[in-house]
Amino acid sequence: MSDRRRIQRQVCNLSARIFVPKTSDIILCEVTDITSYGCFIKTAEHELVPPNFDLSIGMSTLPRACRIARREANGFGVEFLDPVRQEIEAILIEHAFKEELVFEALNLASEGIVSATEVRLHKAVSAMMDLIERRNATIWQHNTTNETPIGNARSSATPIPVRYSHTPLKDLLKSA
Repeated sequence: MSDRRRIQRQVCNLSARIFVPKTSDIILCEVTDITSYGCFIKTAEHELVPPNFDLSIGMSTLPRACRIARREANGFGVEFLDPVRQEIEAILIEHAFKEELVFEALNLASEGIVSATEVRLHKAVSAMMDLIERRNATIWQHNTTNETPIGNARSSATPIPVRYSHTPLKDLLKSA
C-alpha cells in the first residue's frame, strides 16, 4: 500500500492516554509515529476505542480531539481534529457579531436566507483559518525532499489544508 500522508510521520515512542467521551474511562496507549495532522496508536484495548476521542500525549494536560482514520491489527491511525475554527467562530460571534446575528434572526422570517452578517462572519473565520494554515505550513517548508525506501529523493508539496467542520450558525445562536 502506498503512503498517502500529507507529511512524513516522525517515528517516536510516547506514552499517551485516550479519554473516552461521556465517560471517565482512560485507555493507556503508545504513540509510535506522529505529525501535526495525526499519529499511529498502539493499545491492548484498541477495540474499546470509539471513532472519536480525546488524546493526551506524554505529560500534556491538554488533550487533542481525534478521530480514527484507519484501524489495523496492531493499532490505529488517527487524525487530529482542529477545534480552532469553532473557537474562532464562537469568539467572533460573542464579541463582534452577536447583536447583528440576533437582530437578523428576529427580523428574517424566511429560513434558509444567508444574511450579510453570516457571510461576513464566515469570511472572517475563513481568513483567520487560512492564516493559521499558512503559518503551520511554513514549519514544514524546510523539508522539501524525503528519502524513499530505495534511496531516491522525491519532492513533497506543501501540506494539503485540513477541511474543518463547524457548528452551524443557527445552533450557536440558539445557545446565545
